[in-house]
Amino acid sequence: MLPTSWTTLASLSALLVAALLGGCATGLDKNQCQTADWNTIGYEDGLHGLPAERIGVHRVACAKHQVAPNLAAYTAGRERGIQAYCQPRNGFRVGLNGRSYANVCPEASEPPFVDAYRMGRQIYGARAELRNTQSRLQAAKNGLAQTDAAVVNITAELVQPQVPTPRRLFLAQELVRLAGERTELEAQIGRLTLRSRELAIDVRELERQSPFTL
Repeated sequence: MLPTSWTTLASLSALLVAALLGGCATGLDKNQCQTADWNTIGYEDGLHGLPAERIGVHRVACAKHQVAPNLAAYTAGRERGIQAYCQPRNGFRVGLNGRSYANVCPEASEPPFVDAYRMGRQIYGARAELRNTQSRLQAAKNGLAQTDAAVVNITAELVQPQVPTPRRLFLAQELVRLAGERTELEAQIGRLTLRSRELAIDVRELERQSPFTL
C-alpha cells in the first residue's frame, strides 16, 4: 500500500471526491435509470477512478424515479473499470493532467500505479510553475513597457514652455518614481528570466526521464 503520508493524502482525496460526488447530480434521468446497464455504469465509474461510494449518487438520483441500482452488476463493472484505471500508464496520465487519485486501486496494483502517478504529477507541477513564471515575466515586461511609455509622455510634457511650475514639479517627481519603478521591474525581469530558463530545463529533464510517451 501507499506510505503513510500518501495514504493520508489519498484518503483525504477520496473523502473529498466522495463529498463532491454526493453534492452533484449523477446525470441519470428517469429513462436512463429505468433502462440503465449498471454493469456499464460501474465500469465507466471505475475507469474514471471514482470511489465505490459513487453508486450512492446514482441511488439518490434514481430513487426519485422508484428505481434501485443493481449493486451486483454495478460492482462487477466497477471492478473491471478499476482494473483498467489502475494501470501504470494511466496513473501517469492521471498525474500529468493534474487530477487527484482517490485511493481506489487494489493493494497489488497500487504501488506501480502510484509511482507512475507521482511522475506524471511531478511533470504537471513543473509545467504549471513554468507557465506561472512565464506569465509573471510577461506581466513584468508589459509593466516595463507601460513605464517607459509614461516616461516618454512626461518628458514630452516637461519640455513644453507653458507648463506651470507646480505641474512641472509634479512631473519631475513622477519621473523619479518611474525611474525607481523601472529599476525594480528590470531586476524582476532578470530574476524571472533566469528562473524560467531553470524551470524549462527541469521540465525537459523530467520529460526525458519519463518511461511513458508524452
